[in-house]
This record gives sequence, C-alpha cells and structure tokens, in this order.
Amino acid sequence: MSTSRRSILAAATLLALATAPAPLHAQLLEETGTVATGLLLRQMDGVKRVLMIAAHPDDEDTSLLATLSRGWGAETAYLSLTRGDGGQNLIGSELWEGLGIVRTGELTAARRLDGGSQFFTRAFDYGYSKSADEALALWPRDELVRDVVWVVRSFRPHVIVTVFTGTPNDGHGQHQAAGIVAREAFAASADPGRYSDQLELGVEAWEPLKLYQLSFRRFRPGLEDGSRDVATGVHDPLLGRSLFQLSMESRSQHRSQDMGAPQLLGPRTSGVILEESRVRDVDQAIFSGIDTTLVGLADRLSGTDAAEAGDHLGTYRAAVREAVDDFGLDPERVVPHLTRARGSLDAALALADGVTDPEYHLALSRKSELLDRALLAASGIVFDVRADDELVVPGQTVRVTLQLWNGGSRPLTDARPELAIPPGWTAVAVERTPVGAAVAPGALVAWAYDVAIPSDADPTRLYYLREERDGARYRWPDAPELWGLPRDPEPVQGRVSFALAEAETTSSTAPGGVRFAASDAWRYVGVDPARGEFEEPVLVVPELSVRVAPSGLVWPAERSRPGTLSVVVRTEREGGSTGTVSVNAPAGWLVDPASRAFELGEAGAERAMEFEIRPDGAPEPGRRAFAVRAVTSDGPSFEEGYALVDYEHIERAPLYAPAEAEVSVVSVRVAEGVRVGYVMGSGDDGPEAIRQLGADVELLDAARVREADFSAFSTIVLGVRAYETRPDLQAASAQLLDFARAGGTVIVQYNRAKSRSCAEAAWRSGRVS
Repeated sequence: MSTSRRSILAAATLLALATAPAPLHAQLLEETGTVATGLLLRQMDGVKRVLMIAAHPDDEDTSLLATLSRGWGAETAYLSLTRGDGGQNLIGSELWEGLGIVRTGELTAARRLDGGSQFFTRAFDYGYSKSADEALALWPRDELVRDVVWVVRSFRPHVIVTVFTGTPNDGHGQHQAAGIVAREAFAASADPGRYSDQLELGVEAWEPLKLYQLSFRRFRPGLEDGSRDVATGVHDPLLGRSLFQLSMESRSQHRSQDMGAPQLLGPRTSGVILEESRVRDVDQAIFSGIDTTLVGLADRLSGTDAAEAGDHLGTYRAAVREAVDDFGLDPERVVPHLTRARGSLDAALALADGVTDPEYHLALSRKSELLDRALLAASGIVFDVRADDELVVPGQTVRVTLQLWNGGSRPLTDARPELAIPPGWTAVAVERTPVGAAVAPGALVAWAYDVAIPSDADPTRLYYLREERDGARYRWPDAPELWGLPRDPEPVQGRVSFALAEAETTSSTAPGGVRFAASDAWRYVGVDPARGEFEEPVLVVPELSVRVAPSGLVWPAERSRPGTLSVVVRTEREGGSTGTVSVNAPAGWLVDPASRAFELGEAGAERAMEFEIRPDGAPEPGRRAFAVRAVTSDGPSFEEGYALVDYEHIERAPLYAPAEAEVSVVSVRVAEGVRVGYVMGSGDDGPEAIRQLGADVELLDAARVREADFSAFSTIVLGVRAYETRPDLQAASAQLLDFARAGGTVIVQYNRAKSRSCAEAAWRSGRVS
C-alpha cells in the first residue's frame, strides 16, 4: 500500500474514532427527527475544520465550539494537553489516573453536546506549576510539540485557536506551556522535516491556514484587544435556545470540577484575535480567505477528473441546498434530495483512486458519513447493537443482537448486516432475519449472534494506562490509530447497509435504489426500577478481581499492635469461582494466616478476607510490599484488581491496580491527648491516614457538626471540598472559628469558590492551617 493511501486510511480511521456517534443515552442532539436532521444538514455543505488547544479539561471555550459546530456546521475539536489528572474531585474519591478517567469522560460528554471531537497528548497533569519552564521540564518540550503536531496532522484543521498566550499572563505554568506549543505546532505541522517519522505512520504534513488567540474580553468587560467577536447568544430556532445556552449545558458536564453553569438568556459573544494568516484575509473573520467549498476540492484532481469531480460536487451541493430549503416539520421531505446527493457524492468519491493528496478523500468520506446519518435521522431509521451482559470475561459466550427499525414511511430493501469482532473471537448467527431482507415501514428486524470470547482475550484496558507512566507522561502503545483519542474504540461493531426502495437508481447504486449504511458499537441496555432504562459500554474484565485495602499503610516505627489488610475478591464468571488467596510477606514481616480459601457462587459475588500483619522484631525504616495472589481451583492466577469508574454522566471504564499493599515504616510519634474530628468532604482517605499514624479519629456527621460542639477534640480536619459539599459545615463556621480561637487546631484542605470566604476567615483566626 502506498504511503499516501495508508495516510488516507489511517487519518480517516482516527477522525472517525474521535467523532464516533454518541451512544443512545448521550445522543441528545443526534437521534432521529427534526432537530437531528437539521443539525446534520448544517454540516453537509463545505469543508471547515477548527482545532482549539489548551491545557486542561474546562479550559476550552465551549460557547465558541458549539457555535462553530452546531451553528456554522464546522468540524471542531478540542485538544487538551492533559486529562486533568492532577486536580481535586468534587463528586467522588478518584484522584490522579482515576480522576483523569473521570475528566476524560466529562470532556467527551461535553463534546457530544457542543458537537466537537476530543483529543489529548501524553502529558500527565502532575499539579500546579508556577512557570512554563517548570512545566516543560516535566513535559519535554519537543515530545509535547510532537504530540500536538500528530493531532494537527490527523485532524487537519484549517484554523487553530489557542486559548492561552504562552506568557506569564496565563498564570498556571501548564497554561503557559499550552500557548507555547500551540504556536510551535502551527509552524511545525506543515514542515515534513519536523517529526518526519510520523509520515510513515499514517499522516501527512498539514498546513493550518490561520492561528487565532482566544480573547479574554468576556472575563474582562471593557478590554480592548482588537478581537473579532463571534455571536454565541443568538436564539437558534432549531434548538429552541441559544448556542451559548447549549454550551453551558456542555460546560456543566465538568461535574468533578464544580463547573455547573447557568444557561443565561440574551446576547453573548466569544472573541478571537488573528495572530497569523497564510491566506489573504480582508476582515479577519474566522474562515475569510479560506476556500471552504466542496467544489474547491476538485482542484486537487487533474484534467478531466477535476472537471468531472466539480460537476458531481456541484450536483451534490445543489441537492443539499434543496434539502435545506425543503426542510420543515416533516424531515422525511428531504429524503429524495439526500438520495440524489448520495449518488453524486459516490461518483465524486470514485474519482479519488490514485489521488496522492488525502484531503479530497478524507473530506468526502466525512461527508459520506454525515449523509448516512442525515438519511437515518430524516427517515426515522434506528439501528443499534446490544449485548445481553455488561461485564463479560474471557472464555464467555455473549449474545449480540443487531436491530434495525424502519420508523419511516419508505420501505427498505436488501438489508445486509455485518458484525466486526476482534481476531480470535468467533460469532455464530442465530435466530436471524434473512440477509437481504426487506423492511417494511414501521417494522423491526433483528440479527442475533453468539459471540465467543477466547480464554486468552485481553481485558478492556484504556490504551494509555496499559504501561506505567514515564514520569509526567503517559506511554502510548505501538498503535498510532489510538494516539490522542479519549479511549479505545469498542471491540465489537455492527453495521447494516440497505437500499431505499423508492429512491431513484443511479449509476453508483445496485438495482433497487441508493445504498445507505448505519453502524453502532455494542452496548448493554438494562432497566433500573428507579431510573428506568440505562446503557453501559460492554467491558471485558478478568474472571477474578483482587483488591487490597488499604493499598498504602504508614507504620510508626514504635508501633506494637498488628495491622490488618483486607483483601476483596470478586468474580464475574458465570457459575462463580473458587480458589485460594495468599499474601506474601516481605522479609522481616509476618502475615497470619498465610492464605484463605474463597468460594463465590455466581457472577457478581464478592468476599472480603482479613489478614493480620506485623513486623518480626523491630521494623527497618523504608518501604515494603505485601504481594497478594489469588489462584482459582481450575488453575489461573490473578494478581491485580479493578474498580469501575462509573458516573451517570460519563462512559464508565475500569481502573486496574496491582494486588499489593505498600507499608512505609516511619519514625513518627503522636502527641498525648490528640483526638481528631474529621469532616468529610467530597471523599478522601484522610481519616485512614491519620489512624495509621496512631491518632484517634472520629468522622463527624451532619448532626454532630450542626451541634457545633467541638470541645471533645484537639483538632478538626476539614476534608477536600468540605465547604462545598457540607451545608452543615457552612452553618457551623462561626462556632468552628470560636473553637480555633479557644486554642483548638483546624486543618482546612483544598476548597474552592463559595467556601473561600469561610476558609479565609478561618485562616485569619490564626489557629488554622
């Protein structure tokens, strides 16, 4: 395969994965009907791509992204250098890699609303930096630019918008670094001599045509910075609200960051400042001077092919314009125009063979995908792929059903399903509708398969977490099609192609009409008695999960009493699992008992077992690891466990950890009379850590805090985001300050926003740290 052809296929795959249709529970704006059809029609004419670059989840200007995508029909994407791993968590206890999973999910949830794609680099958010130099020391500059260039060459934006300036005015050193590398990547991505090895991996050098700096005027009214305003607060009759209001719903997906935002009425704007343009630009509008027409793509061909392509694309555009003009309350009115557009687009795509420039093929392939989705939306055609189990294990067979519902008024003919599965998996068709079946208006047809997962199948594991981090950078696997994506694509994908029986036959179609296709990834659909129907991604997990608590243990050198390790084993194997758990003590330590047997009767069953640990004599300072291993009765052994990072607003994912506990022997002594009251916030391990030091800790519930009598304690510790999550604490703030003034100690951990005034008042009391 030629390099250019490989580039076309690889870049098309990456873009498709980053813009995959949302699952049913998150589609919102991408189902069937009037709104979905209208939004898709906006995207079908012209080629306009914009990439926004910043450092973290929530740095993006969602109102600009929503306006460009949902309003103007542009393809947009946000490149966040990090996954936000280094922050605090308002909604749960996940930190570091676990928090990165949460915030990755929140970004993709936001993009499903504002219509963009989402990308990342390998950068790990290690916490706050004071300068760009510090950030770029932990994230080697050349490697960070390499990652940004990869995304630019993959997404191929005409316009780049950098959120940050790359100067100390940005504050956070990671913000400064984002502004610096965005500008360097703007220059480097077009140079085939920079990162030339990427050109052998499926991308081509790409020259963005404009670089804009996001204006901060929306935060500083009256600021004159020469920015060009983009109206975002204009009422959209299709949505029934403004794009700014839609963007605030998108922004509110950042729940772990306390980012719920009001959907304000009235005019709003975002501003951009043109920094560099490689085209003649008269008025500095975002796309001015850029040929965004589909017909312009024909110039990438030569001779008669160019003229023929121009004719086909002109016919396609005319059909799309007719669809827009004919669009109304009944979206099926546009179906004849879309079938005519399909014939012209297929004819233009057929001319792409032998074209060395991938832009022609990529742009038209994207329009072909949009055309399929628009036809489905307008015709009321629904296709989904469902599995009958949500957590499956290697060696299991799961039923997967493809369903096609013709909710429209036109019959479908020659419906042909396909099921794509990983190598080594097998699928056997059962209870299926005949291939090539007709689907009458209103009818539902299904094709069922028994999919056998081999016993050596790899569990679902996020691609960037398959290996240990390289300092403050994730390691990416040798799979360029995954680089920069939020997560791995689903391993099982269904597809069905069909013809519209009443469509005109064109030279590009088989007898019976123009062919369209629908695709979807496998999902589990269940029913909760309280919430109703819900969806989850299907995850392949190990038969046995082995988790150890606590995973880290501080051991005072003078401690005499033994400690306890709790080991939780859980099975997802049909019929359950039996076996033995053993704990391997490091040199100089004892464990009792050395092993315990377990018997788990069914999938989903779990059991907790306790093991007593103590040093054999005086412990040596330093760190020691207790390794835990589970062996099932039929032979396989397991030395890691997983937790599901699962919230209703994001796609759930497993986070794996080795089955071990690390004990740190330290020289520490707790003063006599120390008694700690702990006010838990959003969730942290503070109480357990304090107990390990040897102090007496009591968790204070809402009733105890409202009593505001803290006299039984020497110290009060406020958990992470306690002021934000505990109204009882806010109500007792004055009494807490009185406690500090009377000689008590108050320790305030990370808090934000509405808690700041309370925390500052506590700090000024002089007994708060």
